[in-house]
Amino acid sequence: MTNFFAGIEISKNHVDFCIADSAYEIKSSLSIPIPAQMPHSKFIENLESGFYAIVGKSTVPAGRIASVAISVPGILNYKSGSVVCSSTIPWMRGVNIKEELSTKLKKFIVMDTEANVRAFIEHKLGGAERYNNFILVLLDPGISAGIYINNRLLRSKDSSTYTLGHVVVEPHGRKCVCARRGCLVAYVSPDAVVRYYLKYKRLTSEDSLTINDLLKRAKSSDRAALNAFYKMGSYLGTAMIDIVNIVRPEAIIFTGRLSKGMGFFLPAVESTLDARIGYGALHGIEYRRSTMESDAVKLGLVHLAKDSYTDAYDLKVCDDIFVI
Repeated sequence: MTNFFAGIEISKNHVDFCIADSAYEIKSSLSIPIPAQMPHSKFIENLESGFYAIVGKSTVPAGRIASVAISVPGILNYKSGSVVCSSTIPWMRGVNIKEELSTKLKKFIVMDTEANVRAFIEHKLGGAERYNNFILVLLDPGISAGIYINNRLLRSKDSSTYTLGHVVVEPHGRKCVCARRGCLVAYVSPDAVVRYYLKYKRLTSEDSLTINDLLKRAKSSDRAALNAFYKMGSYLGTAMIDIVNIVRPEAIIFTGRLSKGMGFFLPAVESTLDARIGYGALHGIEYRRSTMESDAVKLGLVHLAKDSYTDAYDLKVCDDIFVI
């Protein structure tokens, strides 16, 4: 009898559900909105009801779904399934999704961060197949990274990788949701790029200005827009200095909404790294944009669900490894 596998992608404003067959073909998908704040118990109830809603929509019997993979934006204790911290969804802190949902669904559940899921599928099916060592940088709210070394996805002993977004780039800078100051998330985001643009234009505001507007203006050689992306790239490069110096990656792959501006911020990233890293660490590094932007997380989750269920998801678990 053919098994089916489910994926649950948790994002800031919605949760996406999907079901795939054993050939990883997505048979059905569903998205439900979530409010800006909600009790933990209600959130778990929403995940449960969403799961059964996608089951009903797909006509796949619940008993045929062998396992469920779940991604979260933030820091995760992947063994227990508890959310340690999330800049994107602060109220989700402390929720043990794996324990509570597995009790309700009676399913094998595996969890990981969005960045790790994206790195996993990029290595398996995308442009990172040929790299043994690479860093995938997720440029969405909460800036995070997935790291492969020696063909293995790395994580700490208990937790998945910390978010790159909480590397301090301005010691006395803007206050962060983590209670510190100057974290990267405040300087590399759509809002930050808009803020830089307005400052260069000497404007206090511009109605309905979006990051897509700035991308269009940068493509039209708008000097303020180009400078705004360059400033963003300088901060991103600063945050990546230590990780690049240690990992010595073959490639750095950018994904997420802000990666659309790679052509405008990459020169600043390269310039910053080149000025601060020596000893040939940057020699031969390839900079790429993800080839799997569309449905990358969904595909990653269904592959993760099946591979975990069949003990094929072979991750390197290190007792002593830095986290970013």
